[in-house]
Amino acid sequence: MITEFPLLVFTVLTGIAAGAYVGAALFPKKGEDARAWVFPLVALILVAVGGLSAMAHLGRPALVMNVLNNPAASLTMEGLSSGVLAVVAVIDLVLAKRTGSANRAVRIVGAIVGIVCMCIVTSAYVTSYGNVAWIATPTWPLFIVGDLAAGLALWMVFRGESDKGLATVTAVVNILFALVLAWQAATFSGLGAAGVACIGAGAVIAAVAAIVAFMARSGKMAPSTAALLVAIIAVVALVVSRYGFYMASII
Repeated sequence: MITEFPLLVFTVLTGIAAGAYVGAALFPKKGEDARAWVFPLVALILVAVGGLSAMAHLGRPALVMNVLNNPAASLTMEGLSSGVLAVVAVIDLVLAKRTGSANRAVRIVGAIVGIVCMCIVTSAYVTSYGNVAWIATPTWPLFIVGDLAAGLALWMVFRGESDKGLATVTAVVNILFALVLAWQAATFSGLGAAGVACIGAGAVIAAVAAIVAFMARSGKMAPSTAALLVAIIAVVALVVSRYGFYMASII
């Protein structure tokens, strides 16, 4: 078990929620939706569990307070950005529950906050000067493209109805993620870092997610079944590859 497992949970869950909000803003579900509140509820749960996991990584309450007392600390910035995303999800949840439909403006704000959150989380690793493998160039797209690949796939499930545009973008982003992972695997291999096998496996799984997404676009599979499969496969690709990323930790 990697020592950074709590951080893996944090970055994966928060990243998926952030990526899903990008999908919700770009490909909104048309018309009224009595179950529009379910998506922000799930996003809120993902961010909350991720945040609790990040705090668990510190081990002791005193360390949590020390982090909070240092606004410039990476964990503080990550906590603040994910907290803002949680607030947006709460607002989205309340409005959706009251009106019976999603508020497009709130979803757009969620997407913006989500992108900022992804960037802040990623920056914590590209500035980890004690770990050469982590500050390598592929780390930026590794996190951001990976979060979008899984997040867009999750939004396919919540959107429900078939959307060729969403399916196409999800497929393309997962292809990009597979290519980024291949680049990351080559970088890790060149540095002699651990985790190459997991990252390579993630690349293959991400490619499979892209294929299923293209099948969903072509109508060769039932929309709901295809969306669920894409989401499951894309999330597995993210988890496996992210595990490989943390295997290179020097901690």
